Amino acid sequence: GDNAWIHQHGGDAYEPPVVPFPLVPTRPALLSQLYNRRVASDAKLTLLQRYPATHPVTLVSSAGTEQGSFVRSVPLAELDHQDDLDHLTVAYLAPLEPIADLRSMDGSAWVIARLLGPGGCPWDREQTHQSLRPFLVEETYELLEALDTGDLAHASEEMGDVLLQILLHSEMARQTGDFDFGDVVAGLSAKLIRRHPHVFGKVEVEGSSDVLRNWEAIKREERTGKETAPKGPLDGLPADLPALAAAQKLGNKAARTGFNWSAIEGVWDKLREELDELATASPDERAEELGDVLFVLGRLADWYGIDAESALRGANLKFRRRFTALHQAAERPFDQMSSDELNASWKRTKHA
Repeated sequence: GDNAWIHQHGGDAYEPPVVPFPLVPTRPALLSQLYNRRVASDAKLTLLQRYPATHPVTLVSSAGTEQGSFVRSVPLAELDHQDDLDHLTVAYLAPLEPIADLRSMDGSAWVIARLLGPGGCPWDREQTHQSLRPFLVEETYELLEALDTGDLAHASEEMGDVLLQILLHSEMARQTGDFDFGDVVAGLSAKLIRRHPHVFGKVEVEGSSDVLRNWEAIKREERTGKETAPKGPLDGLPADLPALAAAQKLGNKAARTGFNWSAIEGVWDKLREELDELATASPDERAEELGDVLFVLGRLADWYGIDAESALRGANLKFRRRFTALHQAAERPFDQMSSDELNASWKRTKHA
């Protein structure tokens, strides 16, 4: 359809991004013919996407004439506050120092190159792809937690931390001649264009199901001829994927081959069967039987269109919130309360 993401999710007006940005902020720029405050306002709003609000803008009007000429400097935030703008007004923007180009990928890449370059940070220069690996995992989970709690301001910060890891790995690879950040984004953009022929090409789709089918077909074509191409229908999953997420993806991959129940009732029957086996299992068998239960729960989540890993993270957050409230409200330690008292307190906390 013609709707943007914001419309699909209950929003109103769609504001297109300014891409590509018309200027290179680390180079000097001239803006001519700032006719009036409305034009200046549009220019200011665009420039604020990359320049600081305090960045000096030199206004020059009627240069070379004898009437009404002036030269003055104003902060970018006040560019549209001037009452004497006309078709002879030109704005000069001094270049940003690379360290001040904070809102661009070039600026971020410059910072990382400085950290890992001669005279950079001793700790950063000691790191390797492998030593940074735990930080990428940690930052990813912190981002997931921010998203789960709906704290988008925190999510923005955590996205930056994840991006930091990508930039560090990219700069290390640039210095060793393997690849650079340009290769990373070029590969990503080419892949997205290739896998969205209904957006960037002439393929027609009727809905999301067609998009997903095309996506998988294109992925299979991309794997053809690659030495690392998956050899079986269950290959291609990251080895360190969380176990519950891996279980759901494995079951989903198997289901795509036709290995699936014909209706969701079959999943429920299988779950009851596995629960019965767990209930009667010997101590040595219980871990295996519990694993079977969890695997079937992954299949059940798939049938319901639920991401099992996200659902479990949500349950963890809910338990943490409720238990913390219960602990703070308790008048005496839990081990001094009866089961009935604990259950009653828990129910009050749930409905608070």
